[in-house]
Amino acid sequence: MSKTDKRQSVSRTGLLRTDPRTFSTIRDKLGEELRAMYGKFEEEPLPDRLLNLITQLGQPSSRGKP
Repeated sequence: MSKTDKRQSVSRTGLLRTDPRTFSTIRDKLGEELRAMYGKFEEEPLPDRLLNLITQLGQPSSRGKP
């Protein structure tokens, strides 16, 4: 077994021994941090180019029709 294999094995073993509440706490904290970082983007207007593409997606396609 190589050193890399041993490290991965130990890492996986360590994860299995971790209390599930720890994962939940980490996930919740990560979610809060991501919302704080990216929340400001929700307030910014979409660029016109993107709005045009979204509008085109909502229109019926004429491709393949005579």
